[in-house]
Amino acid sequence: MSKAEPMELLPHGHTNHTTHHAGVVTKTYKGRDAQRRMEREAAALCGLETLGAVLPVPQLIGCTGESLSMTFLEGVHGQDLIEAGWAESVLRTCGAALRAVHSVDAVEVFPRARPGSVLVHGDFGPNNMLLSDDGSQLTALLDWEWAHAGDPVEDLAWCEWIVRTHHPQWVAALEGFFDAYGARPGWEVRHRAMTARCRELVDFQPHRVGLLIDTESWTE
Repeated sequence: MSKAEPMELLPHGHTNHTTHHAGVVTKTYKGRDAQRRMEREAAALCGLETLGAVLPVPQLIGCTGESLSMTFLEGVHGQDLIEAGWAESVLRTCGAALRAVHSVDAVEVFPRARPGSVLVHGDFGPNNMLLSDDGSQLTALLDWEWAHAGDPVEDLAWCEWIVRTHHPQWVAALEGFFDAYGARPGWEVRHRAMTARCRELVDFQPHRVGLLIDTESWTE
């Protein structure tokens, strides 16, 4: 008789409790608005699957009162690859993936959205991506709990914020991110979007107020 596969607590989760067992990921939502965030992620995963989107996202398996179960997808975490020296490849892949996200009409995922509005991931960046060993191929885009219809600059700016905050030595590699995406809004627009999203983060997790103070002080 083979030994039962143990439950694995997945790393990189800063808000929720996420485990993997026998090919199934179970994500239990914690903190404020947990129910709403769970419902939003479920809607995003179902909508993207129905659309047959080219984006690799987990397939939703089931839903309980406080958790979702979904398929496990293989890959290396984007931030681990950046730390290993693959920042340029990872960020180019980020740009191409985000272009695909923003090609989705938000109405197809959230029926009450304004027709023609853009699907925004809401927490986009290498922090929520699994990739091939060299960062050149996306294998999973995760954590859709903040998805909504919105302005594309929200995702562009937040990916930049992740790099500036957690990988400042690789800021120059953001050039490849914007090139792969196909657009680069002006600094004032990006900085305003970064600051606004950071305020939301601090409202959700007040102990991170130092991040907002740092973000407000940035210059390009």
